[in-house]
Amino acid sequence: MDDHFEDRIGKNKNRRGVLLAEVLVTAFLVMAITFFSFLAILKQLARARDARRKADLDRLKIAMEEYYFTFLRYPRELPDCGQPLLVNNTKILAAIPCDPKTDQRYYYESKRGNGQYFRICALLEDGGDNSIDFARCRGGCGGDCQYNYGVSSANVALISCSYVCAPGGGKTGSCELYNDPEISLCPKLYYRDATCQGECSNPANRCQNASGKNIPY
Repeated sequence: MDDHFEDRIGKNKNRRGVLLAEVLVTAFLVMAITFFSFLAILKQLARARDARRKADLDRLKIAMEEYYFTFLRYPRELPDCGQPLLVNNTKILAAIPCDPKTDQRYYYESKRGNGQYFRICALLEDGGDNSIDFARCRGGCGGDCQYNYGVSSANVALISCSYVCAPGGGKTGSCELYNDPEISLCPKLYYRDATCQGECSNPANRCQNASGKNIPY
């Protein structure tokens, strides 16, 4: 075998190596583009569901006020998903909307008698949605603080949950989840940070009282 023939074999091997590397790089780029495109589609679908949730709650809020205008009270609870909201054969809403992903009813809370009110909450998938801040639900809303968006009757605000520095706790302080930190006059809110950034040892960061820790529903 002459040197010229060996050179050609070596060049062919090098060329195959380069082609294989190019194929692998191309395949990797295609996979990456496909992956990120898939994530973008999932994000758009989540935002579309969030838009549906907000529209659903707006519809429910209008229906609650119409209900009150007709019967001078808010409903104690809502019917199951897809069922009409009826009272004495009067149709207030053709079908109760429910979460587009879980098919579960939205969180509904109502008080009857003096000072009656309602609150309706949902969980948005896009944590960066500005509506969460507008609803003041960045740390959570609802009876168990698991929702991040909601609407309510005009005479009451949403319960805005957050981790705060409790008024007690000794020298080290205590970081706790409060259902309504506003009525406890808490100077700082830590939203979903269960450590309160380790700032509870400073009395200046602590709530004035514990009345907002548990709100009866």
